[in-house]
Amino acid sequence: MLIRRHLWGLCVAGLLLASRDSVALDPHYPLQHYGYQSWQTDDGLPQNTVHAVLQTRDGYIWLATEAGLVRFDGAQFTVFDRKNTPQLGSDMIYGLFQDEQGALWISTAGGLTRFENGEFKLFSANDGLPANAIWSVYQGRDGSLWVLTNAGLGKLVSGHFQPAVFPQGLSAASTIVEMLDGSLWVNSGNSVLRVDSSGASVVTVIAGGEQIQALASDGHGGIWAGSRSGLRVISSHGTQNTFHLPTGLGSDITCLLGASDGHLWIGTSNGLGEFDGKATRVITTRDGLPGNRITNLFEDRENAIWAATDRGVGRIAKGDVSGLNSKEGLSSSLVLALYEDREGSLWLGTESGGVSILRDRKFTTYTTQDGLTDDLVRSVFQDGKGTLLVGTNSGGVDRYEGGRFASLSTANALSSNVALALTDDAGGNLWVGTPDGLNRINGSRSAVFTSADGLADDFVRSLYTDRNGAVWIGTRHGLSRYENGEFTSYAATDGLGSDLVGVVLEDRDNSYWIGTLGGLTHFANGSFTNFTSAQGLSSNVITSLQLDPDGTLWIGTNGGGLNARVNGKFVNFLPAKALPQDIFGILDDDRGNLWLGSSKGIFRVSKAQLIAMASANAGAISPDVYGTADGMRISECSSGGHPAAWRAKDGTLWFATLRGVTTVDPAHMPVNQVRPLAVIEQVLVDDASSPMTRDFEIGPGHTRLAFQYAGLSFVAPQKVRFRYKLDGLDKDWVDAGTRRIAYYTNIPPGRHTFHVMACNNDGIWSEEDAAFNFRLLPHFYQTYWFYLLLVASVSLLGYAAYRWRVRTVESQFSAVLAERSRIAREIHDTLAQGFVAVSVQLEVVARLLATSTDAAREHLEQARTMTRDCLAEARSSIWNLRSQVSAQNDLASALTQAAERITANSHVKARVKVSGTFRPIDSRIEAELLRIGQEAITNVVRHAEAQHADITLLFQDKLLRMTVKDDGRGFEREPKEQMQNGHFGLTGMRERAEQIGARITVKSERDQGTEIQVEVAI
Repeated sequence: MLIRRHLWGLCVAGLLLASRDSVALDPHYPLQHYGYQSWQTDDGLPQNTVHAVLQTRDGYIWLATEAGLVRFDGAQFTVFDRKNTPQLGSDMIYGLFQDEQGALWISTAGGLTRFENGEFKLFSANDGLPANAIWSVYQGRDGSLWVLTNAGLGKLVSGHFQPAVFPQGLSAASTIVEMLDGSLWVNSGNSVLRVDSSGASVVTVIAGGEQIQALASDGHGGIWAGSRSGLRVISSHGTQNTFHLPTGLGSDITCLLGASDGHLWIGTSNGLGEFDGKATRVITTRDGLPGNRITNLFEDRENAIWAATDRGVGRIAKGDVSGLNSKEGLSSSLVLALYEDREGSLWLGTESGGVSILRDRKFTTYTTQDGLTDDLVRSVFQDGKGTLLVGTNSGGVDRYEGGRFASLSTANALSSNVALALTDDAGGNLWVGTPDGLNRINGSRSAVFTSADGLADDFVRSLYTDRNGAVWIGTRHGLSRYENGEFTSYAATDGLGSDLVGVVLEDRDNSYWIGTLGGLTHFANGSFTNFTSAQGLSSNVITSLQLDPDGTLWIGTNGGGLNARVNGKFVNFLPAKALPQDIFGILDDDRGNLWLGSSKGIFRVSKAQLIAMASANAGAISPDVYGTADGMRISECSSGGHPAAWRAKDGTLWFATLRGVTTVDPAHMPVNQVRPLAVIEQVLVDDASSPMTRDFEIGPGHTRLAFQYAGLSFVAPQKVRFRYKLDGLDKDWVDAGTRRIAYYTNIPPGRHTFHVMACNNDGIWSEEDAAFNFRLLPHFYQTYWFYLLLVASVSLLGYAAYRWRVRTVESQFSAVLAERSRIAREIHDTLAQGFVAVSVQLEVVARLLATSTDAAREHLEQARTMTRDCLAEARSSIWNLRSQVSAQNDLASALTQAAERITANSHVKARVKVSGTFRPIDSRIEAELLRIGQEAITNVVRHAEAQHADITLLFQDKLLRMTVKDDGRGFEREPKEQMQNGHFGLTGMRERAEQIGARITVKSERDQGTEIQVEVAI
């Protein structure tokens, strides 16, 4: 496989990425202290050879593999290859570079690809590149971008590449070094070339058959060129000299590094050399390097030098050399790329081993890999000499001195390899509690005590040495005290809460607190007092005790969490849901914190918060929780022995766990002060991925939205927490915990912005939130214009209803008026006319009574008949019934009868004539025409002074014309005084004509008679 040489320019770019708060891996710790994690194809990588690692300014980690480009957010990998990204020249990725403008340049075997603003663009030989095989990219101090290809050097000018003239191509090991004058120095395989800033001038500085494998600047104007045959230096004046290496290093130079302190680091096939300007120090496997063939060199922000070898990676810090190889967990012995991210973690791109990371972690855990005899640790204790003792489940007791463990077991001293309890005494004796008795060890001498010697029980669960030197022994069947060579035992019958005794602790007043299965027992002045849940304890199973200098007693229980005895009263912290319920060890760090070893990890909680909660019975508790992400091999600390946790004399805290003993230094805990970068990675609309474009619009009808986000912190990705908010829907931030997706349903239409913030493993929140703006388009019935239209429609409907009501009232009023008018007309045309005829007859009767009684009687009888007819006709008119026109009488007959009746006893001769084809017509039309005809004949009799009246009915196809014509005195216009005197003849006729849609015409001249013509459609 091709081995990539790490560019010094890439290192500088990595330094620029770091924030002011960031630090590198603490060089004071051995490499085994750091958290190590590896990812391979099983975790999502497309291929396990990683040529380059780069963190872009948006926080993502990018990996160059032989099967495509990979982006990593700490939780999942996103792979870009030729299948899903045709703009990649090839799936073989050689290098990665981010320029000053933020664009990512990807060097591939098939061209150069730029990733900018979410879009990929491919550059090839068609765009001016010397060739399509791209080795690396370099940006000069003036901002110019240079590309190393297998056929030479190219420079980007105005979006197009200009090739530099090279006498030969470049190898994969080619490197660019920029001098203060802006000139570029390039190792082109078998020579060193100097290129001016324009790229037009190329000068060969070193030529010959030797293979130039490395090039570096010493910071003082000198250029160092390493080849298979040695090292040469070119001064700022252009003079060349051969640099003589120590014999032990050989002459095969593999890589060079100019460190920030001016030292030159020389990697060879036989070891590593450090040249300080005067002498060269040789570092090999004898000094701690994992291998002698150096393949890559890197300097971190703590100025530690990292050397990738053929057998692992080594570090030189403060003069100390340490190494890490595959036997110690490294996924591959051959490291191709070294990169330091913004949080100070070191990334390792390996050959066929995937990508790995070294993280600074808070806890160091020792297991069987470090020399422990058993990973299941029961107890931990430091004796008076400062030796740390670890009691294991099957390996006895391990002594930790000088960074190494030495075992004490049944083979040399113990009665059992199960070491449940540990303590010592003033005489230098080590006491070990086992299931098979109590062991006392002093050097090579040992003694075993059992129940036969006065011990309460052979199964020893806890040990404690008081100020007077007495040893207290907790067993399954009571409590024993060993003092002056004798055992004194106590049981539940003496006042103990239970015969099953655990932790023992001496108070400031020389009294004792004893944890049992049946509560907390206080032993003072020779008597026992037991406290249980009845006195305020949350559980009667007492597992651990810790006494503060102020007298506060902290009590750990199994199932009841943390309790405290403050000023003689018990307080439990069950309301604090954030605290563990099973506590097996309590330690104080002298910094105001309690450390609780539990089945859920190690908790650090402020005592001030606890006291405040205890005094006010309120307040919030926010503990820090540590587990596997912080260096523990397992989070569970339920060892079952005593003491299960111990504070050493140097202030470090030690906890027994089910997978080794873990330790932390509270005074020197690395704190990740680098604010994580929050990013929104994907938006799902109804479970379908949507493009994250600016001012993104979502069509109406979509009800489910999901936002996938990430917090780009790689120290402990699994501990990154989030909070999010959707403007217009969430009033406050929503605490999402470690969940990396937010779901929303039934979002109202309109413009919205989704915000998300991330919090790293040490509670540091991102400085700015990531935001995504989008617009949810409404249904037509959710738009403003629809609401306006709806309001307008309702208004119009209301107005229409109002108008309908008005028209109804008007219609009803008009109907009433019409009915009154009709009745008036009917009365006029029936009663009035009838009574006129009756009046005429009565006048004739009055004149004839004196002369002719018979004639008078005849006219009187006619008057009676007329009166009856008038009354019948009046009733018919009032009820809008037919009177003259009936089923038996047609219009012509009715007109004839009316004319005869009206003209009787007058000088007018009336004639009715019908022409055209007669046919029945609507009864309403017949009735109105009859009334019009009656009125016209009446007017002739009363006002015309005529001799004749002709009534003509003309039936046409669609028209009926009725004409009433007389030969009377006529008139020029209708006299106004007729209406003033109560005469409405012509007016009534016109109204009746309107009722049936007829057209009435009146023609009259003085002394020429009058003609009334009515035309109606039939």
